[in-house]
This record gives sequence, structure tokens and C-alpha cells, in this order.
Amino acid sequence: MDQMSHPSFENAPPRRGMPWWGWLIIVLMAVVVLPCVGCIGWVAYIGTVGPETSVYTGNEVPAKFIDTARDVGALEPDETILYFYSDAMSDIRNGFYFVSDQRVVIYSEYANGDPLTVIEFDQIEGLNLARDTSFLIDSQIYLDLKDGTPVSFPVSSEHDGDEQFFEMIREKIGRSGE
Repeated sequence: MDQMSHPSFENAPPRRGMPWWGWLIIVLMAVVVLPCVGCIGWVAYIGTVGPETSVYTGNEVPAKFIDTARDVGALEPDETILYFYSDAMSDIRNGFYFVSDQRVVIYSEYANGDPLTVIEFDQIEGLNLARDTSFLIDSQIYLDLKDGTPVSFPVSSEHDGDEQFFEMIREKIGRSGE
């Protein structure tokens, strides 16, 4: 018997493409792997364009954030940012807050009315820090203004940035009355 007439080859069905398990692997890749790759890409994008999750000291604030603050009228040319925080994912215009050598600034496009709130130190009557040390929830700084208006904004507790931000406001309030 020669090789060509072997009985097991004669009765074998003709090959018709990919086996069922090959299609199963392709479907699993499409359902499981591609969404994961997309999520990783999204997280990488946010990580490169978005702000840090912690408070910046004045000399660490990226130039593009300073430019944005100037563009929206939140930062004067002669003003120096001392502490800066943004709770935004990618565009800081969604929410950024800073204390400068001259005032406290709150900017949020989600605020009702004007997104920009500027508070001079001599307008602040009292302040409080509601600290939250979890990674997922920001602390809150509450300002009581002399006109009776309550104002609050979030600040990250990472690296004790919330306490530094708060203490700088307290220090500036103490000096504004002198």
C-alpha cells in the first residue's frame, strides 16, 4: 500500500477553514481584550493631559494650567499661585482652585452662573477644613465670607496638600487684617 492510498486519508473530510475553537478565541479577544486595551488607552490619555490627583505648590503648576487660568481671567499678571488643585479628569476648566499671594480663586464650568469666584482675603471671616484622607474623596475647605455667603471647594488630601492649602489661607487671612 503506498502513502497516497492510506485509508485514514481517503475518508477524511475536506478542510473548510478555521476550526470552531479558532472562532471562539477570536470572539473572546473581541469581547474581553479589546475593551481592556481601550480602557488602558483612555487611562493613559487622561494621565498625560489631565492634572495630578494632588495639590501643586506654586512652582510645580504646569505652564498650560497657568495659561488656562489667565485665559479665563482667574489669574492676574502680577499674581503668584501658592497652591493649586484641580479635580478635573482632563480639562482643568471643569474645576480648579488656587490660593495666591492676593486671594482665593474658585473656577468651575459646572457652577450655576459665573464659573469664576474670586475671594479677597479681607472678605473671609472664617474657614474650616473637613478632611477626608481617603484616596477617592477630596477634603473640603469651607469659607465663611463677611457678607454671610458660605463658599466651599474640594482639595486633595494626598501628601497633606489639603492642610497646606488650608494653612496658607489661614496665614493670609491673619495678614490681611494687619
